[in-house]
Amino acid sequence: MSIVTSKELARTFENTVDGQPRAVRRWAVVLSDDTLDGNPITETELATHLGITTWGTVHPSLSVAKLNKLTINERFGDSPYHVEVVAEYGNVTTNQTLAPIYRTHEWSFESSKQEVPALFYFDGSTKKPLTNSAYDYFEGLTVEETLVKATVKMNLTAFPTSQMMAISCLNSDTWFGSDPYSWKVAGVNTTYIDEAYNGVQYQYWATTCELLFRQTGWVMQLPDVGWNYLDGGQKRRAMVFDYQNGEWVASPNPVGLNGSGQQTLGVPAILPRRVNDEAAFASLFGTPPE
Repeated sequence: MSIVTSKELARTFENTVDGQPRAVRRWAVVLSDDTLDGNPITETELATHLGITTWGTVHPSLSVAKLNKLTINERFGDSPYHVEVVAEYGNVTTNQTLAPIYRTHEWSFESSKQEVPALFYFDGSTKKPLTNSAYDYFEGLTVEETLVKATVKMNLTAFPTSQMMAISCLNSDTWFGSDPYSWKVAGVNTTYIDEAYNGVQYQYWATTCELLFRQTGWVMQLPDVGWNYLDGGQKRRAMVFDYQNGEWVASPNPVGLNGSGQQTLGVPAILPRRVNDEAAFASLFGTPPE
């Protein structure tokens, strides 16, 4: 059996206002007369003969349309020696043309709002403790902060142990143009997939990672305040003078400290405290396309 000849028939093309093109090409393929002798033509031979073996192949006259569907109809015109081949073209992404384990990461971003404790403010670019004029903190004061969630979808041949172990970790170095400790791994979900693609079976872990960006960072900015202070290496109770009774009494409010345990008698220092582990995001999640 062999292909004797083929002829392309009339083409069709349609498009929509939202940019969804659909182009169709048809061929009539003539087979040799030994087709009925237990030697049928194969689908691969037909596609190879017509040059339409690769998904995403660009339409010969329409660059916006790429091969996304192939149909083969035997006994075209009720003849055992004729086959109709139909190729359809439309929008095709790069990932759709790749086997599952070779597809690039897919990224999406969305924002949300969160109430966080108001412990500092910006004086220009300098962080300062948010106190009243007597250097006392406002208890229970919160502020709304916008978070950005990045969702990363990736296909991995092995179970994503490293990504799972990085849950709640912060970025250890500059990542996606952001300072260290600006991003946190909020969650990792994965599903084992057994998929047939283009005639080949693939097994992989379809993994989705959620990362949260906080503009002020995930390191806690704590006011250095307390009821005690250090004096010569000894912890002492902070005292205030009771002018009405003429005596020193224990301070009813936390007092400001300078970051080394001594009283400031003024604005307290800010203590950065990182309570989350860190991880190298680039090796775990890659980087978003620019």
